[in-house]
Amino acid sequence: MKFPYLKFPSEPSPAFPDRKSCSRPVIPVALIHGSNSLRVQSLIDSGADWCIFHSEIAKELGIDLKAGKQQHFFGVGGSKQFAYFHTIQMEVGGWKFPCYCAFAEDLKTPYGLLGQVGFFDKFQVRLDFEKEEIELKPKF
Repeated sequence: MKFPYLKFPSEPSPAFPDRKSCSRPVIPVALIHGSNSLRVQSLIDSGADWCIFHSEIAKELGIDLKAGKQQHFFGVGGSKQFAYFHTIQMEVGGWKFPCYCAFAEDLKTPYGLLGQVGFFDKFQVRLDFEKEEIELKPKF
């Protein structure tokens, strides 16, 4: 299955004076817990150890955040944060599978992160920056 990169507006800067936009490998995923589901724009992030979403998403899915298994991690800013792991269902391009993922109160990103555990272990991922194209092939 293929997805286009999403284009986001961007301000010019001294480092990139001609920049008007930037493209990122962001795809829509559905997160499902019981009878609750939510579509979330999520960044394919090979540097993320696992899939992680903001705690507000857990709340909307009816998940008791702190009932999950706790794990600390360090975000881009370097400060210690805590995430809580739960098994939910994830759907990507019509493929539904169980996903052991984290939810964190202090996550500082506008979208979910699709990382090594829960995403890269489920899909062969090809990112083509020049064509602005994402290709995913399920491993299951």
